[in-house]
Amino acid sequence: MKKYFLAIFALGNSLLITAQVQVRNEPRHHNVFENEFIRILDVYLPPEDTTQYHLHNTPSVFIILANTNVSSQLMGKQPQKGANIAGDISYDGLAIPRLHRVWNEDTTWFHVMDIELTRQHPDSDIPLLQDSSLNFLFNEPLVNGYKLNASKGKTINLSSSKDGYLLVSLGEASVYVKQNDDGQRRIMKRGHYIWIQPGKMLTISVSDRLSADFVLLQFK
Repeated sequence: MKKYFLAIFALGNSLLITAQVQVRNEPRHHNVFENEFIRILDVYLPPEDTTQYHLHNTPSVFIILANTNVSSQLMGKQPQKGANIAGDISYDGLAIPRLHRVWNEDTTWFHVMDIELTRQHPDSDIPLLQDSSLNFLFNEPLVNGYKLNASKGKTINLSSSKDGYLLVSLGEASVYVKQNDDGQRRIMKRGHYIWIQPGKMLTISVSDRLSADFVLLQFK
């Protein structure tokens, strides 16, 4: 009888999770880019607004892009208050799926980038990047993470990555980015991003500011 009830409970829990809105389909999570490695969800929430309950079950990198007082609630649990701090970067393997909703308790917009790592298995391990402009953040099965500070007048050259890079701006920047011999100047604001193709060297330089800060993700 005990095994019967456990089986019913497990089935009910599985059906509950399956029935919920996947995070990529939650209306305030905007799918702005997707390829075989990542899905970028740009998340905006105005003051006093609330997301639907939604399910996170894919390993993800979260980049906080605005200072905001928020609350969140796991399904069936009590709400929890918190504060988002712009510039915070974190990795969550989401081994335990998270079914929750979030609401904005501030007078400013909530802005977070949720980068889902959609490749199921890493292609191979890769060495960590070595450059004085990089501050190492994490080494995870599908991604290495760094905070990159590009100072005025300095050129940063990074070796090619077999599975590509993602460069995300943490503020305003006028930056010259070159993939192999193909270069372009970009005016970037907080949350703007550039996908660096697999197998291409990355060159970054900033000329008209004292410095610019980015998140650099190196995929596996």
